[in-house]
Amino acid sequence: MGADIHSYAETKDASGVWRAVEWESDDKWAAGPFDWRSYHLFGWRADVRNYSAVPPIDEPRGLPDDVSAKVRDAHEGMHWDAHSASWFTTDELLAFDYDQQFEDRRVTRNGDGGVTAEPGGGEMTTYREFLGPAFFTDLDRLRALNEQAPTRIVFWFDN
Repeated sequence: MGADIHSYAETKDASGVWRAVEWESDDKWAAGPFDWRSYHLFGWRADVRNYSAVPPIDEPRGLPDDVSAKVRDAHEGMHWDAHSASWFTTDELLAFDYDQQFEDRRVTRNGDGGVTAEPGGGEMTTYREFLGPAFFTDLDRLRALNEQAPTRIVFWFDN
């Protein structure tokens, strides 16, 4: 059984209230940025399903206290299955050094679908290569939104 992510973009209006952004995507199931199953992305964003042993950008922070009503309702609608909720500002995502290297330790052995190798048993890569072009397409969209008003992503996982 796999894990999925639920990801939303929010912007802060002039009165300081966070509002959910209607996110348009070619994927009819995507509610927000980075809203696709990628254990690479899950591991980096929240140390979830981190078979690659990628150093996460941060540990899960929980839902923000000032999360928009739409996103809070979506999270509460998950009932018992939602876990590892977190959020990042667009500024935090833009400030990250995606060209730094780390060892991707996810390997496939005997058709097992992937395991975590011991240190030194993986391959060196950059975060840019690891996260892939779709990540940067969504990041560019967030950057454009952030030029108009402060923007963040809020997300959690289910199993």
